[in-house]
Formats: sequence, structure tokens, C-alpha cells
Amino acid sequence: MSLADRVLHPALLDRVMSADQAAALIPAGANVGMSGFTGAGYPKAVPLALARRIESEHAQGKPFKIGLWTGASTAPELDGALAKVGGID
Repeated sequence: MSLADRVLHPALLDRVMSADQAAALIPAGANVGMSGFTGAGYPKAVPLALARRIESEHAQGKPFKIGLWTGASTAPELDGALAKVGGID
């Protein structure tokens, strides 16, 4: 099944992007809400991409943290990855 088979509205299909592209849209200081239900439903790719971005910014001496709001339980790929790189305000 292709992505076009799953996303039928053309305007929404045009918004599909990689995790790195999505993470690049999040500015420093943003409040970001992520939710899910334990390991089955919380986001994994975007938080890891954001953690890589934050780590890169910090390596260049640039401050970068976000406010993080989560619902339900998460795991290391979300708040753990962001905390590990000092990215949570």
C-alpha cells in the first residue's frame, strides 16, 4: 500500500515529510505536545530527530530547549531522548 493510497486528500499528502523535516519546523522555546498510549502509540521518529537537532545546536554553542507536554506513558525514544541531550526546559 502506497502513501497515496492511505492519504487521499491531496493537500494533506503534500504535507507528509520526514521526521528530520518535521523536527526542523520546531523552534527553540516552543511548547510541544506529544501523546500516545505507552509504547504502542507515542511518537518515536520526530522526538529522536529533534534530539539530534538539539544536540547539533548545542555542539555549536547555541541554546535550544523546548517545553514538552506528554499525555500517558512514554518511553526513552521521546522524553528520554530529549532529556539526554538537555533539550527539555
